[in-house]
Amino acid sequence: MSRQLSKGVLMRLVSILCLFPSCVDAAEWSAIAASKVSYTDDVFQFSAVRRLRLSEDPSQPTVVPVEKRSDVVWDPSIEVLRSGSASWGPGEVSFKAHGFIYTNNPIFNHGNYRLQWTQALSPEVSVLLRYRYVPNLFLGPNFERRTGTGQVEEERVTSHVWRTEVDRKLSSQWTATVIGRGGLRLYNALFAERDTRFWSVGPHLSYAAATWAALGLSYLYERGLAAGAGDLRFNDDVSYRQHIVSLTNDLKLGARVSLHLLYLYRRKDFTSDLVMDSHFGRRDSTHQGSAEFRYRMTPAAELTLGFQRTQRTSTNVSRGFNDTIVSVGGQYEF
Repeated sequence: MSRQLSKGVLMRLVSILCLFPSCVDAAEWSAIAASKVSYTDDVFQFSAVRRLRLSEDPSQPTVVPVEKRSDVVWDPSIEVLRSGSASWGPGEVSFKAHGFIYTNNPIFNHGNYRLQWTQALSPEVSVLLRYRYVPNLFLGPNFERRTGTGQVEEERVTSHVWRTEVDRKLSSQWTATVIGRGGLRLYNALFAERDTRFWSVGPHLSYAAATWAALGLSYLYERGLAAGAGDLRFNDDVSYRQHIVSLTNDLKLGARVSLHLLYLYRRKDFTSDLVMDSHFGRRDSTHQGSAEFRYRMTPAAELTLGFQRTQRTSTNVSRGFNDTIVSVGGQYEF
């Protein structure tokens, strides 16, 4: 059933992409091919910390085992875009497939699929709609609680995430955005009590300080409700409240070189009221900083060099971790 659902979702995404131009004029095709090669000192955290930003999936679950493995990860992607103009303004629909291939730990290999539509409603207002699908992502080995034996089993999750953004240009320098998200996380059968429905909302404010500098400030509140909430059979309630604050700075250092800086803080409060649950009374605090240099070789080709450091502390000491990622990559538009 899950495989049939996966195939059905992907076929529907492709069909929407192909049908989009039927209601617009002068539709055009384009594509962006990209790839990065990254070194991480913790493969269990790589996927989650790479997406720990408001434009990605800042609440992706993660497992923190005692063992810590380093690896080199290759993540190629292809995005196909089709754009055109309707009576109310220009629009664009795109489909992106993104793979993650681990050199020494192939059990973590996975795909990330995204369908997105942007539409201008006026010169000052635009809307973005996005659906992201991440099937059967391996989180790591964990203690299952459904059989009563406490065996260590593979924990996996499939994520369906919907996103809406409404941009309003306030002036030549200021733009305000309202972000809304909702989604489902469906775990494999041995961890089904962790199936979670979540929603999040928050504002983003961007400021073009100069032709060479742009600043961004974002806040996102998220609430997640797990199927196992209040269930004494499993004592495993991953429901949570989450607060995220993000600061960005984009700098043009020359005609071809730019630098993107990010600082993000996340506080995740687990709301379990089961006193025998390891999540009871637990709070995680995460700090992340990243810097990425971008070099524009030609109007179509760009190279990147990035560094990212993530540090998480928890009221459950065994749940803390640090992760460092160094990456080099490039993309080509055609």
